[in-house]
Amino acid sequence: MSDSRARPAAGTDGDAVARNTAEVLARLRVVRAAERDERRRSLAYTLYSTALLFAIWGVPLLLAAARAGADGRLEGPVADRVLSALPTLVPAVLAGAVLLLAARGGWQGPVLLERAAVTWLVPQPVLRRALLMPRFVVSAVTASSIAVGVGAVVGFLLHALGAGDWWSMTSAGAVSGGAVGWAGTALAVLVQRHSESLLARRSPVVRTARAVVAALWAMAGVSLAHGPWFAEAVVPWSGPWGWAALPLTSAAGATGAFAAGAGGLLTALVLVAVGMRAVASVAHVPARVLRTQAGTALRVQASLYSLDLRQARAAVRATRRRTARHVVRLPFPRRPWLVVPWRDATALLRAPGRPAWAVFWAAAAVALLCLDDVPAPVTLMALPAAYLAAAQLVEPARIETDDVRRAAQVPWSAGQLARLHGLVPAASLVVLFVLGGALARWGGWWSDGLLLLPVTVPALVGAALVSAYRGAVPAHLMIGSLTPLGDTGPLAALLWQVRGPLVALVCLAAVDGPARGAAPDAVGLLWPPVVGAAMTWWVGVTARKTVRQW
Repeated sequence: MSDSRARPAAGTDGDAVARNTAEVLARLRVVRAAERDERRRSLAYTLYSTALLFAIWGVPLLLAAARAGADGRLEGPVADRVLSALPTLVPAVLAGAVLLLAARGGWQGPVLLERAAVTWLVPQPVLRRALLMPRFVVSAVTASSIAVGVGAVVGFLLHALGAGDWWSMTSAGAVSGGAVGWAGTALAVLVQRHSESLLARRSPVVRTARAVVAALWAMAGVSLAHGPWFAEAVVPWSGPWGWAALPLTSAAGATGAFAAGAGGLLTALVLVAVGMRAVASVAHVPARVLRTQAGTALRVQASLYSLDLRQARAAVRATRRRTARHVVRLPFPRRPWLVVPWRDATALLRAPGRPAWAVFWAAAAVALLCLDDVPAPVTLMALPAAYLAAAQLVEPARIETDDVRRAAQVPWSAGQLARLHGLVPAASLVVLFVLGGALARWGGWWSDGLLLLPVTVPALVGAALVSAYRGAVPAHLMIGSLTPLGDTGPLAALLWQVRGPLVALVCLAAVDGPARGAAPDAVGLLWPPVVGAAMTWWVGVTARKTVRQW
């Protein structure tokens, strides 16, 4: 439906349309009175539960962090690296958060109507602005309030690391968080308004935004790994992402008071401009977008209730239009057992985002192991990063499990087929980790912990395949049982979803070795292949169970 439906039809009296709109909205307020009261009670209960949980769990943890900071227990190389990198790290975080909030407008924008309203009200001669503006206001207030709370907590935690006093850091974090919430919501409206054109052609605006965020994170990573450099003086003044970070970095002592005032003024001007543009665009969101996003929101909500994250992601991806691109063709293999790896490699090459993220997470794992003078928990984060690299490369196996009937005619059992899907990810990860180690050796950043990564590949790929073949959550886990702390169903279902990587990572981290910063020994190098063999056996068991479910 074109944007002309957002305004009264030609020849319609504006006053009559305004009167009709007022009558319709008044009637809706009467009809929805009971539902509105129920939503208010639900909101009040949600706020009460959130405040109670934060008082029980959040406040003691924050106070413990403050005491640890006052006692000097948080001081060390990690805290020093984080505090010195704040001028580049905070802008990267703010820009990434705004981009995520804005991207949400492509499938569930701030201006979201329920299916009945989209079906019966939008096609009628009513003022679109009066119908949609309240939804935008509620979304903006909600997102900004949550962002203010998150920003305040982050500011307080930075104070615990040794940055500024607690009141100024908490206040500055709340201001920066509120700016992120408002800017992200306003940009999401613009994305929602122009989503059809942005999806129809691969917009250079979207590409530029992603490139800027990637560059900011790259500079922040360099600052974290190798200390201050010239980027600390450039990034805070490079754009709105840096201006919004100036109050927080100023409170931390990284920049002066003038920078805080100038950054706050520039940020306020940008927020006003973006907000005015968003308010003007609310009434022009196409009806087709409203209908599509109303259905998508219902499907995503149903998938989240059942903890089926892949189904939720599929519902989001269904709203995107695929553009024509160059088709990658690999030579067809001559041996039957190479058909599955050939198909997996072709699928990954035709979806370059997956290999790119795998390279990113593999580089993160290598970089974490190359850090010197950091606590063991920091180097242990290399294992989750390496698993995320493996998880990106097993996407063809996940596609196979979406409909196992696609593999009904192959001459392999379910377990054999699942293990064949692990050949390409395993080979790719070994190459990435070996190249990463070679670059670290060449750059003078070598660490003995890099010897661990290649031998953990079978365990990591096996964990990713177990997660890919996990199937639907069993009904008895969703039911759970009542305890004094609540129903165990959601927790049991969540643990069931992540059981593969959870078991593999715990087993790999249970033995002292390179991942803990110690020198490689026989146990540390032989234990990962044992875990990999166990995970390979588990892949076959899980694949057979998933096929029997169908």
